[in-house]
Amino acid sequence: MRNLLKNGKIIAIGKLFEQVDYDVSNNIFGAKFNGNGAIEYYSIADGRNVDYPISYINIFYNGKIQDVLLDKMVSMIGRKQTIEIDLKTALLKIEQFLSEKENGVYISYSFITDNKDDVLEIGVLGNFFYDVDNVEKKSLRGENKMFVADCDFHYVEENHAAYFKLDSHKSTIHMKMIYGDKYEKSDDVLSDFNNVYNSVEKEFSETYVPKHLNEKEKAAYCSAYWCALENYKERGDYKGFMAGCRYLSPMRTYYRDSYFTVLPMYNKHSDKVKNQIITLSKGIKEDGSCPSAVKSDYTDFWGDHYDSPSFFVMMLYDYIRFSKDISITDIVIGDNTIFEKAIKVIKHLSMYCDDTGLLYKAGKYNQRDWADEVNRYGYVAYDEILFARALYSISQIYKLKNNEKQFEYYMKWFESVKKAINDILWSEELGYYVNFRNKDYTEDNLSIDTVFAAIFDIADKERSKKMLEKMENLLETQNNGVNENFGSMCVYPFYKKVCSAKNKSSQCFNYHNGANWPYLSAMYAYAKRKYNMDYKYLLIIPFEYNLKKGNYTMIEYFSPYCKDGSLLQAWSGAIAFVLDEKTSRGFWDDK
Repeated sequence: MRNLLKNGKIIAIGKLFEQVDYDVSNNIFGAKFNGNGAIEYYSIADGRNVDYPISYINIFYNGKIQDVLLDKMVSMIGRKQTIEIDLKTALLKIEQFLSEKENGVYISYSFITDNKDDVLEIGVLGNFFYDVDNVEKKSLRGENKMFVADCDFHYVEENHAAYFKLDSHKSTIHMKMIYGDKYEKSDDVLSDFNNVYNSVEKEFSETYVPKHLNEKEKAAYCSAYWCALENYKERGDYKGFMAGCRYLSPMRTYYRDSYFTVLPMYNKHSDKVKNQIITLSKGIKEDGSCPSAVKSDYTDFWGDHYDSPSFFVMMLYDYIRFSKDISITDIVIGDNTIFEKAIKVIKHLSMYCDDTGLLYKAGKYNQRDWADEVNRYGYVAYDEILFARALYSISQIYKLKNNEKQFEYYMKWFESVKKAINDILWSEELGYYVNFRNKDYTEDNLSIDTVFAAIFDIADKERSKKMLEKMENLLETQNNGVNENFGSMCVYPFYKKVCSAKNKSSQCFNYHNGANWPYLSAMYAYAKRKYNMDYKYLLIIPFEYNLKKGNYTMIEYFSPYCKDGSLLQAWSGAIAFVLDEKTSRGFWDDK
């Protein structure tokens, strides 16, 4: 496929048979459009899933079947994919989109022709048409599914297909596919089609896009912004950002993923950030421990992580600083206010501190933080830096609450942890913070997750600049001598010990052992911009590189030498945050 970028849209040009996979999601479910009229999955949050609800479409133009070598143009932005198929003397336009909150895929088929005698017949085939128990002229229903059109169509059970016609008199047909809900009547299902279509278009037109960006940067920004926004879900009072379309069964929201996902949401969607904090607060245990994620029934998804408590406190402080809404601290959840819960998670985390003041991750196979396939134990620089920032955040909230005594107490604690990080984990010889150190071993490779030392001013200016220069030479593939330029690696050199990691991370260039993680690349870019270094390469490479591979939504992780991570991965939306300089420049600098 040949790709173009225009006004924030991604446009792919090629042949009909070429797939253009495009994940979309709204407050209730996720789906994947594939660029030739098919839909590859339909997944309800905490509900039912169906693979290939529409597997193929067949096109008959004036009685002749059209082959898969037809030229097409596919445009994508947000929750919408538009396919324009060139029939030589006519055009078929297929628009597939989701509303913000409704369960259902909307589909519009438009036949554009100057010949009044032209007839287009379309067959829609797929798993959605299995086990249909109620067929009418304009609708069909099965268990927990409905397919509705504003025209008569012919259903052929043996083909698992619906067939309908377009001509110059009936040039546009609207359809809606609903899965996972029971419907008794079909008459009003399409009554809001035009309103939904217009609201979707309005949402695109009103999306804030920074004016200073070029076309490539606009497209990267829009892709990242929508990646974050689309992963917001609501189920009763459970409201928050899921990690991606593949994290809906069970439905869950992560403390660390959501910290980065909400960054581009502060501009225009701070109400959703507030909902995220409230939901996470309900997942905090009585002892103050935080799991990796909170499921929709508020039970743990992999309990007691070392980074989750810090991210919760940091997000609370970020939200207060940006929104000026300190009242959130007084919201009561169970027996505690949200701020009391923040204090509780810090006290729980401090139980892991030894006489150095730093957290000590015990056990050689301790994987309870971001790098959950790597055996990082002892003093892990990443966890220590976050802990220090969380202590600082608590102190500043106390300051806003005019509690000078507690402000001073937590500031003193913060300063002592900051000093210990620099005394124990900084290597003057290497010019950066070692990855982790314990009583038996020091892993002295350079991990991108130590960049938070520069962002949160744990490192002074001299050390920050030195570390960023080392990252530039060691982590950036344009400089470090690896075979292909794919942006910033997450760690380099690779982990040394044979038992350092498991699963994907046991392989070089894969997962936590050298792949590119766009959200961390965005944080690294933020730090480089802070110190007046070239940085946009780090934001654009993940987007541009994956477009060439046919990944049309933001990706979890990637490298040329491993299988790609999942698409529409929410925290990769952090790229939009950094590109939005109005919001992000100086974001973590107290003013």
